[in-house]
Amino acid sequence: MCADTLSAVVPEAGEGDQGEDENVEFLEVDPNVKELDLTRHRIKKIEGFDFLHNIEYLCLRWNLIKKIENLHMLVTITELDLYDNQLTELEYLELGDNRIKKIENLSKNIKIKRLFLGANQIVDIENLDMLKYIEVLSLPANAIQEIKGLNNLITLRELYLSQNGIEYINGLENNINLEILDLNCNRLRSISNIHHLQKLTDFWAKKNQLEKITEVEELVKLPNLKLVYLEMNPFSDCGTYRGKVIHMLPQIEKLDATYCRVGYFYQFVYFYHLIIFYY
Repeated sequence: MCADTLSAVVPEAGEGDQGEDENVEFLEVDPNVKELDLTRHRIKKIEGFDFLHNIEYLCLRWNLIKKIENLHMLVTITELDLYDNQLTELEYLELGDNRIKKIENLSKNIKIKRLFLGANQIVDIENLDMLKYIEVLSLPANAIQEIKGLNNLITLRELYLSQNGIEYINGLENNINLEILDLNCNRLRSISNIHHLQKLTDFWAKKNQLEKITEVEELVKLPNLKLVYLEMNPFSDCGTYRGKVIHMLPQIEKLDATYCRVGYFYQFVYFYHLIIFYY
């Protein structure tokens, strides 16, 4: 919302890029404005907003912006809208703790490697097929009930889906490069459809609804598995739970953040003291 009381100037298309453009226009903006809408102003660069000390919502839709920059002074901003710009070089995008309901408008950002969308209101995993280079996808604390929309993300190494409403593991048939799978604090009723993830080192599924210890059998054929979280499930209440899991999974080093065998602990302590001695 552009203010009627005007006392500061913002270049429409960015001073740095528009020095030779005869059509440059300037907007006068109230420095106390909380909401500013600059949709369709042909802005090429994010700059000149430092005077907005109270800004909470900044809309830059349908512009020509290629890079997210010069926002460090906007300490009061809570919402930034960059829909339909020219951001094609992004490799890291963090949009956690917003009110995002749908994953969309990433079609131009094919170089994203790390995408963080935790603590939003996302229901479906969708519109990610174009992210051919993505390695880390983080979607904790949303409203996701089904794992889907990941078939084309073959470069994915880490998937974080804790604190959702997932009951069954599906949709990971093509994600053979996964190393970390976080399903803590969901509604899992079984562990299935992951035996083909041969590179998996971490499987986290604490605080779910796993009732039978036999669910662990799905993890037996994962040779690189090192860290497993299964505590706070119905079957983990049994006094023999820990011993049974360690027996079933001799390849793991830690169960619920605790070393499985004394040897691993002493080996760690030995190397730690060795490093201290030499340095």
